[in-house]
Amino acid sequence: MTGSFSLQTLGTMIDMLAIFAPATALGAGGDRQALAEKPQAVFDVCPSPPLIWSDFGAGNLIELARARVPAELISMPLAGAAAPVTLLGSIVQHAAESLSGIAIHQLANPGAPIVWGGAPAIFDMRRGTTPMGAIETAMIDAAYAQVGKSLNLPTHAYLGASDAKIVDAQAGLESGVTALVGALSGINMISGAGMLDFLACQSPEKLVVDAEGIAMAQRLLAGIEVRTETLATALFEGINFKGDFLKQKITRELFSKEQYLPSAVIDRESIRGWQAAGSLDTFARAKIRTRELLAAYERPRYAPEQERELRTMVENLARKSGMDALPRLE
Repeated sequence: MTGSFSLQTLGTMIDMLAIFAPATALGAGGDRQALAEKPQAVFDVCPSPPLIWSDFGAGNLIELARARVPAELISMPLAGAAAPVTLLGSIVQHAAESLSGIAIHQLANPGAPIVWGGAPAIFDMRRGTTPMGAIETAMIDAAYAQVGKSLNLPTHAYLGASDAKIVDAQAGLESGVTALVGALSGINMISGAGMLDFLACQSPEKLVVDAEGIAMAQRLLAGIEVRTETLATALFEGINFKGDFLKQKITRELFSKEQYLPSAVIDRESIRGWQAAGSLDTFARAKIRTRELLAAYERPRYAPEQERELRTMVENLARKSGMDALPRLE
């Protein structure tokens, strides 16, 4: 998920992505035709509430459609400020802005790929803020996604984020609740994991905590499956009314399928085990997990000619902006 901040740079971003586009039946790889066949990113495009498509927003839609790079409509009604105060009124405004965006986009290139997304929020009348962790914000997301689904469009929302400034109980509460709302709503793509402070901050520690919440939501969506005969009556044979199910071979075979097994970020120790492990809170365990993941990270390998082409492109852009050389990378 990405987006441009000017019409001038949109074309450059598309050309950068094209460098890494794989070869397809219609494109040799590394060109815009190949990129159209195998897009490398989805671009957010935002109308200006209420009910305005600026030259910048409409221009983005047109250029993305012509390049056949997926555009995502990000309508942002603010209930009570830049949209009606009622949730229903904000949902109606979202639909109007998004449908008009589709008209602009499809007139430029019929059939070009588009995503029905958004970033709505309620407006907190006491603080003048736009809480992304509010349940009403999640309700608007769930509702506009249903509109998109009725049009057979892929859907996206910003959920699983928090307005808290640190990784604390509020962050866990807001992120977990809204991620679950998004999952149960059947939204195809959800962004927001790791985000704090009204989407203004990205926390790696929160990201690993959120990964556990997302895994739990995915387990919920998988539902209760039939892994034995329906009533599991055979599992009760021979136990003599004792809790001896641990002895059964099928317990060993199925427990890891029936249960999501979280990482050490989630504490399921006894109080004694927790104390023996250092009495760490969730944030401290998340920091350890973050360090482990960063230590194990390996930079993706690209073809040398792709890296050279990208570097040459960026160096030329830097010179046009008055930079003699690119900053050195350690």
